[in-house]
Amino acid sequence: MSLLTRLALHIPAPVVACALLLAACAAPPVQPTAPAQPAAPAQPAAPTEPPAQPAVQAGVVVVPAGGKIRIGGSFALTGPIPDPGKDIRQGAEIAIDDANAAGGVNGFLLELVAEDGACSGDQGTVVGNKFAADPTIVAVTGGTCSGETFGLKPILQRARIPFVSPSATNPAITSEDCDVCNRVALSDALQGQVDAEFVYNELGFRKVAVMHDSSDYGKGVAEIFRDAFVKLGGEVVAFEGAKVGDTDFRAPLTKIGVSQPELIFFGGYATEAALIAQQMKEVAGLEKTKFMGTDGAYTQQYLDTAGSAAEGTFMSYVAGDTQADKLSAFREKYIAKFGIEPEKLGPFHAQSYDSVLLIVEAIKKVAKTDSAGNLLIDREALIKAIRETSGLAGITGTLTCNPIGECGAGGVQVFTVENGAFKQVYGFGLR
Repeated sequence: MSLLTRLALHIPAPVVACALLLAACAAPPVQPTAPAQPAAPAQPAAPTEPPAQPAVQAGVVVVPAGGKIRIGGSFALTGPIPDPGKDIRQGAEIAIDDANAAGGVNGFLLELVAEDGACSGDQGTVVGNKFAADPTIVAVTGGTCSGETFGLKPILQRARIPFVSPSATNPAITSEDCDVCNRVALSDALQGQVDAEFVYNELGFRKVAVMHDSSDYGKGVAEIFRDAFVKLGGEVVAFEGAKVGDTDFRAPLTKIGVSQPELIFFGGYATEAALIAQQMKEVAGLEKTKFMGTDGAYTQQYLDTAGSAAEGTFMSYVAGDTQADKLSAFREKYIAKFGIEPEKLGPFHAQSYDSVLLIVEAIKKVAKTDSAGNLLIDREALIKAIRETSGLAGITGTLTCNPIGECGAGGVQVFTVENGAFKQVYGFGLR
């Protein structure tokens, strides 16, 4: 059998046809007495076979010997909260550094594949599609914001890629019908309830107005607060929506001022919260009204933007059960690597570290090395291993995932602003 015939058994018909055509235009055949069997031309050469790969089933990520385990990350690097998004990315990077310093997984190092989710549902969809199309992505940390994560969620679920969010707090991020959905941040179902109890029971207020930025996060926590406050016996005199990026809130504030509420509760992010805190002081009927925001505004950005208007305002945060020794070691590495204290950027760096830690520890349970030295990671097994996490010691406490993917530890804290800084006045961990 000639060389061409042997190749034809292994090369698709179109390629063989091209080879025959090229042969016809090449130098005279080596064996002119047998023109029906021309010699194969020197060019083009037969395709080089890729390195031997193990026969694996769909959904198994193959990391070749010498390659890295790739974890995707969706971070709000642009949009309304770029500083917290940067902080969350950097927290994840420290977790990757620590995992690699400890030897990685079966000797394979890890790599963070960071993408900008922009705190946006549309951009979350873009990032989700990018990860879904990449067969090397094992799991995802993120998204940062709830809307962004809602963009990721259906795509990663279809692609069977598990994710662990460090900071998306809308209650619907996790659900019984989504086995790839997990988070280490606590739910706004808890935050909104605790905030309402603080306002009603601790401050003693009975009449409030509620505002939100119309985002999945902001409107969601605002609705929870509203419903909980009414259930306690309070009155909500207004429920006003704005948009992320708005800068003038005087019209809705003027409308609210007519009812003279004792407090305005705002669900949303730092810049809008700061502007509302400033502008409400200009509005008749709000001269004595207090302001309260949520964890999306619990940032240095809020303090800097609001300035003196921040004094005496309140802010809540879904805090972890922070382990002082682990946090101290983390902060030392963070400052050495990035040259800034993490708290200057945002509040979710420790949760971000723990989201990556949870993924890495689950990978260790399911990863296998084959005879060729490749690392095999079955995503279906990883989905199950993440959800079965129990008793994992993280910076934010002992992490145990419940049946729908709620893995966080800790509770809700409430702060006031005093002399330009946040001071805890209520809630979890107050001593």
